[in-house]
Amino acid sequence: MLLFTSDLDRTLIYSRHMMDKFPPATATVIVEQKDHEVISMMTESTVKLLQQVHKHAIFVPVTTRALYQYERIHFIKEIGPNLAITSNGGTILENGRPYEEWTKTLRKRIEDSAIPKEDIVRHFQTVKSDLWLQRSFFMDELFYVHHVNNDILRHDELKAIVREFATHGWHVLLQGKKLYIMPKVLTKEAAITYMKEQLCTYDVHLAAGDSIMDYGMLAIADIAYTPHHGDLKDTQPQVLINATYSANNGEAFTKELLEAVMRLATKPIPDAIMPRHN
Repeated sequence: MLLFTSDLDRTLIYSRHMMDKFPPATATVIVEQKDHEVISMMTESTVKLLQQVHKHAIFVPVTTRALYQYERIHFIKEIGPNLAITSNGGTILENGRPYEEWTKTLRKRIEDSAIPKEDIVRHFQTVKSDLWLQRSFFMDELFYVHHVNNDILRHDELKAIVREFATHGWHVLLQGKKLYIMPKVLTKEAAITYMKEQLCTYDVHLAAGDSIMDYGMLAIADIAYTPHHGDLKDTQPQVLINATYSANNGEAFTKELLEAVMRLATKPIPDAIMPRHN
């Protein structure tokens, strides 16, 4: 059985802005709404492909979104994957419910490796500036997302924050206009590794993602895919030998990815790409 772990935003689903930037070949389908506003879309082609993938593989959505944001994606709920990972690895869902053993394991890892969140908040108060900080969110009581003005936040200022917080067991990463501050042990790959050991049986692991936050997930997979529109290829510490760095953007990449998943899920796996864990 093929295990397919995939990031969601900008890998499987897209904002209206991304759909306009990379016009799709087939009609769009709304997959997420908030207060009657369209948030995310797929296309008729990729919707059908993902439905087929779910039938032939173990499809596991993996996202940095908080749980409530993930549950807003009604199309994924309709597909009903048995396993999902939210909050950048903070929550493993089994049949829609948090898997408590992972929750306990992760909380202990955070406690053992990072200073308490109350202390990191106090540290942030000493380095933040109201000139560049716009608004802040505490996600699932695990990590912080700060919306910032990139035109004002200086590179040297950010580097200093990254260095200082690393000494306290916290990782700082700027993605677009979002500044993430999270425990170093809170990663997608940590949750996936636990899930693979405890919750699923598989033969080959294929992973897909667009950003540097997906790098660890792609690195531990047997086969990986990343789109041209993503930043992973530009920010990765080293090239992944197991990865296909696609030349496609947007929906064209998603179609390429899901077709590749279907080929692997429905045909014998050649010896050349048999999993490294066997």
